[in-house]
Amino acid sequence: MAELGSVERNGLIAGDYPTKTEAITITGPAEFKRGDVVGVTDAGVYALADSSKSDGSQNAVGIICDDIIVEDGATAESVMYVKGEFINRFLQFGGTDTADKHKRHMTAIGLIVRDSKVEGGKYSWQ
Repeated sequence: MAELGSVERNGLIAGDYPTKTEAITITGPAEFKRGDVVGVTDAGVYALADSSKSDGSQNAVGIICDDIIVEDGATAESVMYVKGEFINRFLQFGGTDTADKHKRHMTAIGLIVRDSKVEGGKYSWQ
């Protein structure tokens, strides 16, 4: 698992905008993958950001740094990005949402989403 201040820049990260991470506690049952964009429900539970919800999780608050599975009734510590530049193709949301749906809100809180393409086997973004 990533530790505060030690997250590597690979795949998900774009550009030179500095990343900032925050420790979080995830309540199970839950399964998140690196790049999952999460919100927090009114009950304080992390869930995939989904604009069709009205429980608080419709607003993104961060991006999960590492894959994590938490069993039912358990809790686990994890880390999420709360600032940085991210490649849209690696971000996952709840429901049928895409990065376009959340881009304005995410930019306002410091999670900058960049469009990307592959050229010559390397990613570039704009």
